[in-house]
Amino acid sequence: MSDPVRLFISAAPKDAALRDELDVCLKPHERIGRIDVWHEGRVGAGEESAAEARARLEAADIVALLVSPDLLASDRHHHEEAARALARSAAGEVVVVPVPVRHCDWSWTGFGRLKPLPAGGRAVNAWPDRDEPWNEVTRGLLEFAEQVTRRRAAGGGPRPGAAGLPDVGRCIGRDAVVEALAAAVSRDPPGRVLLLGAAGIGKSTVSRAVLHRPEVVARFGERRFFVALDAAPDAASAAVALADALRVPPGPELRQRALSLLAAGPAVLALDNLETPWDGGDQAGTEALLAELAAMPQLALMASVRGAGRPGRVAWSAPVELRPLGPAEAEEMFCAIAGEEHRGEPALAELLSLQEGVPLAIDLLASAAQGNDLVNLREEWELSRAAVLERGGGARDRLRSWKASLELSIGSRRMTAEAHGLLAALAVLPDGIAQRDLAAVLPGAGPAAARVLAQLRLAYFEGGRLKMLSPVREYVSAAYPPAAEALGRVMEHYGELARTLGPLPGGPGGTEAAARLAPETANLDAMIRRGLAEADAGRWIDAAAALTEFARFSGYAAPLPLDRALEAARRAGDRRREARCVEYLGRIELARSQHAEATARYEQALLLYQKVGDVLGEANCIHSLGDIELARSQHAEATARYEQALPLYQKVGDVLGEANSIKSLGNVALARSQHAEATARYEQALPLYQKVGAVLGEANCILSLGNIARAHGDAGAAGALYREALALYQRIPAPYSIGCTHYYLAAIALDLTTQRRHVEAARAAWRSIDRMDLIARLDQRFGA
Repeated sequence: MSDPVRLFISAAPKDAALRDELDVCLKPHERIGRIDVWHEGRVGAGEESAAEARARLEAADIVALLVSPDLLASDRHHHEEAARALARSAAGEVVVVPVPVRHCDWSWTGFGRLKPLPAGGRAVNAWPDRDEPWNEVTRGLLEFAEQVTRRRAAGGGPRPGAAGLPDVGRCIGRDAVVEALAAAVSRDPPGRVLLLGAAGIGKSTVSRAVLHRPEVVARFGERRFFVALDAAPDAASAAVALADALRVPPGPELRQRALSLLAAGPAVLALDNLETPWDGGDQAGTEALLAELAAMPQLALMASVRGAGRPGRVAWSAPVELRPLGPAEAEEMFCAIAGEEHRGEPALAELLSLQEGVPLAIDLLASAAQGNDLVNLREEWELSRAAVLERGGGARDRLRSWKASLELSIGSRRMTAEAHGLLAALAVLPDGIAQRDLAAVLPGAGPAAARVLAQLRLAYFEGGRLKMLSPVREYVSAAYPPAAEALGRVMEHYGELARTLGPLPGGPGGTEAAARLAPETANLDAMIRRGLAEADAGRWIDAAAALTEFARFSGYAAPLPLDRALEAARRAGDRRREARCVEYLGRIELARSQHAEATARYEQALLLYQKVGDVLGEANCIHSLGDIELARSQHAEATARYEQALPLYQKVGDVLGEANSIKSLGNVALARSQHAEATARYEQALPLYQKVGAVLGEANCILSLGNIARAHGDAGAAGALYREALALYQRIPAPYSIGCTHYYLAAIALDLTTQRRHVEAARAAWRSIDRMDLIARLDQRFGA
C-alpha cells in the first residue's frame, strides 16, 4: 500500500470546535491509511505548536483552510500558513482547498479564486444539519487525496523536495561505493555517512548518485535533498543554503523552518562540500547545525568533505574515502565524453596516465579532446599542462575548471604558511618527499605541514612518502613556484644525496646507498637539471657525474642528466669536468654494449684528461678502452691497454684502479684459456680489493676463480666459490651478477630441485632489471 496522503488543516483557535467536527468525519479514512491528518489540536504535550505546524505544512499534500473572520484576521494563519500554502500550490507541490466555516468575505484573498468545499461556498455553520456539509467536504478532500495517490503511482506530476534534486551526471567506476552508501542511508535507523576525498575525485557525483538509487528513492520518496555548500563560508550561510534546497521561502526563523521541515518525516540530506563552512572560521556554529540535524531520528545524513577532516558532534559511521579511478574506468569515462572513436588510441593511455585517475581532470581533458586529435592534444599538454583542464565559461566553477577546484583546497583556512611552502616544494619533486626528508626540506615544520596537506588531500602518504597526484602537481608548479630560499634548500638536499651516495654502489655501503637513491631518481634528475641551468653549475655537474655508478650498478641504465651536465661544463670552459662527463657517458654506453660509441667517448675524454694533466682520469680511460677490446676478443690490444694503465694507477696511488687492471689482465688470460696465469692475476687482485673494501671487484675475482675450477671439472670447488661470490653480490646488490652466479650454480647442480631453485632465482634477478634477453637464454638452456 502507498504512503497515506498528508492533509494539513489550518484553523483559527476560535474555530477549534468546527475543526474537530471535520476531524471526526476524516478519522475512519485515516484509520485505514488513506490519509494522514494534522492540525494544532494534535500537538502533543510539551511540543512547540508553531514549529510543528511549519514542518507539517511543508510536508503536506493537501491544505484545508477553514475560512472564518478569525482566520483572516490571524497573522499566523492567514499571512503565514495560507500564504505559504499558496506559494507551494503555485509551484505545483500541494492542493489548497478553502472550507468556509463561518460567514465572511474572503473573495479578496489570495485563495479567493479557488473552488471551495462544500460547493457554492456556503459556510458550514449556516447549514441546518452540519453533518451534510462536512460529508461533502470529506468526499471532496478524499477525491483530491485519490488524485495525489494516482499521480504518485504514475511517477508523474510534481515531486516536492526531489523536484530540485540535481541529475547524477557521469558516475563511472563508483558502483560499489554508491551501493554501500545507499545501503547505509537507507537502513533503519538512518545512517550518518561521511564521504572524503581530494579535489576533483568525484564526491559530489557520488553523493548525487546515492540520492538517485532506487532503494533510496523507495525509502525517502520526495524527501531527498542535496545542499551545495561550496559558497557557504559559515553556519549562517549553510542554513540559508539548506533552506533554499528545501525551498523554504525567505522570512523570519528561516533556519528553524527548514529544520522543522526536515524533522517532519523520513528524509535524506546530502551536504556537499561541508568543509567550506566548517573550515570557514565558524567550526563551532557549523557543528552546532550538524548536531541539530543529527538529533532528527528519521533523517539520513550524508556529507562530503574535501580532505580528511571529520566534523564533530555527529556519530559518523566509518568514513568512505574515494580513490582515483583505475585505467579501465578512466578510459571508459574519457570515451563517454570525448567519443568512442578515441578508444584504444596509443596517445590515450599516455594522456590518461598523466591524470592519475582523477575524474574531474579526465572529464575536462575529454572535453578538450572533443573534435580534437589526441596527438595534438598531447602536444598541447606539453606546452600548457594543467591549463588544458579548463572548460569554456568555467573559470570560477569548480566542476568546469581544474584551477577553480584546486583553489578551494589551497584557499582553505586550514592551510598554513608552512603547508603552502611545502606544497610548492612538493610540486617540483616528481617522486614526492620521503618522510625522513621532510625536516630537511622544511626545517622545524615539515611533519606538521605534511599533515595539513594530507588532510586537505592536496597530497597523500604512501609507502613512507608524501606524494602529489600528477594533475595537482602540474597546476601547483605553474601557479605557486617555490620561493628562492626554499627551492635552494630543496635542491641542495638532493644534490648532496647525489654527490655523497651516488659513487657508493659497487663498494662499501653500496647496498644502503642504492636503496636510498632508487626512490629518488626523478627528484634527483629534476633538481640537478635546475642546478645545471645556474651560472655556477660546477657542483651540479659533479652531482650528475656521481650518479653514474648508481645507474650502472643498480640497473637504472639511464644516464640521468649527464648529457646536460656535459653541455654545462662546455659552456663554463671547465675541461676537467667536461672530460669526466664524457668518460661517464662512455661508461653508460659500455654498459649498454654500445662499443663503438663508448670507444669514441673514452678517446675524447683521454685527450681532455691529458690536456689538464689528470693522470687518474687518463688511466681510467685507457683501462676502459681495454675493456672494450677485451669484449671484442682483441686480446693483444686489451693486454697492452691494461699494462699501460697499471703504472698510471700505481703512480697516483689508486689501489682500486691497480686492482682493476690486474684483474682485467686475468680476464684476458682466462679468455685465452691460460688458467694458471689467470688464477695468479685474480689472486693478486683479490687482496687489493679487500684492502679498499671494493666488494664488487672482490666478488668478480672469486666468481672468475670459480669459473676456472669448473673448467677443470672441480664442481665442488666451483660451487663453493660461486656461493661465496653470490653472498658478496647480494650485499651490493648487483642484480645482473646475482643472476649470472645463479645461472652458473644451476649448471653444476647435482639434482633437479637445486637446479630449478637457482634457475628461478636467476630469472627473478634479471627480471628486476628487465634483461629479458638473458631470461630467454636461461629458458633455452634449462627450460621455461
